[in-house]
Amino acid sequence: MAKKYENYSVGDNLSKSSDAYSAWTNDLLRKLVAGKTVIQAGESTGGHRLVESEVVYVFLTGTGQMEVIEYSNHEGGHGTNPSFGIEHKAELVISAGDIVLAEEGDYIKVNNTSDVEQLSYLRIFDSEGARS
Repeated sequence: MAKKYENYSVGDNLSKSSDAYSAWTNDLLRKLVAGKTVIQAGESTGGHRLVESEVVYVFLTGTGQMEVIEYSNHEGGHGTNPSFGIEHKAELVISAGDIVLAEEGDYIKVNNTSDVEQLSYLRIFDSEGARS
């Protein structure tokens, strides 16, 4: 069987796990990376800036909020202060079925606003940013 059919699943490759959330990633493809994240009730991701990558978020289950910060100068980054150089900040209410597009340089943080159910989503992004 060809390698791609032995390594097709996103759920087999746990890339990060904490009490707050778990993430799985599969970088088999040359141009795209697929990932899945599950956030526990009342928890959130740590937040990060997209470096050399654009991401499509597809929300599968649950409800929450997505913080998206666009920077006027993303080359300088935000360091430890995500309020540096903000051009626009959005707090999006999200639920299963929503799709959010995020551009290079954006700061992203996802919060699970439910007290009882998990929030899960897929991430699809270009491999150049993932591998740099």
